[in-house]
Amino acid sequence: MSELLKKDTTVKILSVIFAVFLWYFVLDSTNPVEWIDLNIPLSVENADALKSKGIIIKDGNFPRTVSVRLKGRKSKINTVSQNDFEAILDLSKINEADIRHLQIDVRYQGIDVFNYKGAISFQGVTPRRVDLKLEKVGENSFPVKVNITGTPRENYKVISANAVPATVSIEAADDVVDSIGEVCAYVDVTNMSSNTVRKSECVFYDDKGEEIVELSGKHSVDISLEFAKEVPIVPTIIGRPAKNYSDGIHKVIPEKALITGAADTIELIDNLKTEPIDIENMSASTTKIVNLDLPEGVRLFDTQRSVYVDVVIEPVAVKEINVDKDNVLLENAQSRDIYKYEILDDDIIVSITGIQQEIEKITAGNLRLSIDVRGLGEGTYKRPLKAALPDTVKLLQDYEVEVRIRRVN
Repeated sequence: MSELLKKDTTVKILSVIFAVFLWYFVLDSTNPVEWIDLNIPLSVENADALKSKGIIIKDGNFPRTVSVRLKGRKSKINTVSQNDFEAILDLSKINEADIRHLQIDVRYQGIDVFNYKGAISFQGVTPRRVDLKLEKVGENSFPVKVNITGTPRENYKVISANAVPATVSIEAADDVVDSIGEVCAYVDVTNMSSNTVRKSECVFYDDKGEEIVELSGKHSVDISLEFAKEVPIVPTIIGRPAKNYSDGIHKVIPEKALITGAADTIELIDNLKTEPIDIENMSASTTKIVNLDLPEGVRLFDTQRSVYVDVVIEPVAVKEINVDKDNVLLENAQSRDIYKYEILDDDIIVSITGIQQEIEKITAGNLRLSIDVRGLGEGTYKRPLKAALPDTVKLLQDYEVEVRIRRVN
């Protein structure tokens, strides 16, 4: 009986072992253990935390994905989705610039994969960490120098070119910040005349004047441009000087003024006049201080409202000039094939009067005398003599010359 029981127990144990073996055999055949690799997008978080700590990443070439190796039964593996994972590089863990590596946190359904206890297991994460190159941030504000290129419209000048903001704040590695020598913004004013604002990128230069390429193009400013028009100042003279005196060329100090205002208003102004200066019965030169007569809507820039006018009053001088009759111009003469023109006066002597300084410049060689023969046919005529003279010089009296016109046969 005892032997029979022993044999029965052995059979039972063997049956259980066989059943277990058979169960695992069937399980491995229908639901085997599998290994898979999933690529999980890497999320970089809390970059602002570095900025607040005065740290920057010099090399930010992080991997875009992380590979996770899983092991488990096929039925369970098939339920795993990429969306169940998150891979995070948390930059808030960096507290010092001398850190060289930072571990990547990989979570499955919110649990760290290496702490997960379940039907699947995690065999590895690649890469497990990220290599870092960190530096302390240097921050400084640099003034922006505005450089003007090109030439505005004729008679216009740039009177103001300001960068807005006037400074730029640079956050970069200490060695980069320390190397900055100058920050410039360029604006081309070719053919411009109206006030405007132009955006310009900042260009950074080191102490040797070489461009710092890694900074240029990353900052920009608005450049506010203001223009003024330069116009001559013209004295306004009224009245006549005393008898036998003449007013000469009056000099204004300064000679020109810069004016600003609405573009369409300034465009129409070619000069600025002074308030009237009365020279009635004056017999001596003098200097007057007078105000400029500003049109409505026009403002002065870098020019005083009051100007000095040297009023020139000089005794009238007389000069006699003998002009060859062949040098008298015949205005509106017909073709020489139709008429022949002949001035009969042998001597043409004229007297000019004006201020001494001006009449001394006039000679027989540059005194342009002329008569007008428009509409005249054959015959002899008396025609008035005309002279091209400066405003401060005139003929002492009216002169006539005799001209004979004959038809050509």
